[in-house]
Amino acid sequence: MGLTINSKKIGKQINFSRPGNHYIYVDLNGKPGTLGNQICRNGSLTGDTIGYSGDSDEVFERICRRWYRKFTNQ
Repeated sequence: MGLTINSKKIGKQINFSRPGNHYIYVDLNGKPGTLGNQICRNGSLTGDTIGYSGDSDEVFERICRRWYRKFTNQ
């Protein structure tokens, strides 16, 4: 499962992925998949991690976009 956002605020593409069955990662550190950062509550990269175990691409995208909005509005 994955999502790419072309971020104007950050100035690059941001890729979200769920390489396993639950945790969601973002490549803000320049590394893909499990080598990237786990997304956490309130648009953070530390703290309570956010996961998704379902199969809906729409739900996965909604989770990632909400996190991205909080992250870029801090």
